Amino acid sequence: MFHEAMRAVNEAEAKAKALRQTATEAAEDALATAEAQGAASVQAAIETGEAECAELLRQAEEDALRQATKLAANTENKKAALGARVETTRGKAVDFIMGRIVGQ
Repeated sequence: MFHEAMRAVNEAEAKAKALRQTATEAAEDALATAEAQGAASVQAAIETGEAECAELLRQAEEDALRQATKLAANTENKKAALGARVETTRGKAVDFIMGRIVGQ
């Protein structure tokens, strides 16, 4: 009976050791899988973030180009209007000076 009890204890310990080993291996496999999935998720997030940043940069560059073009057009319009006013004022000045010279 004592030997049977010892054999039963030894078998139970062997089964427990085997179960612990199996559980440890399963846990290690689950951890490796989780780490791989986590790394893939991080990589996907990085790629998504980079794509979104590239799109935002493209949109910002397009907006800046539109604004610069509009500003350049406004500047050209102002330049043309100022040039016309200069010509008008110059013409009046020439007429005034000629009138003073001729009138003397």
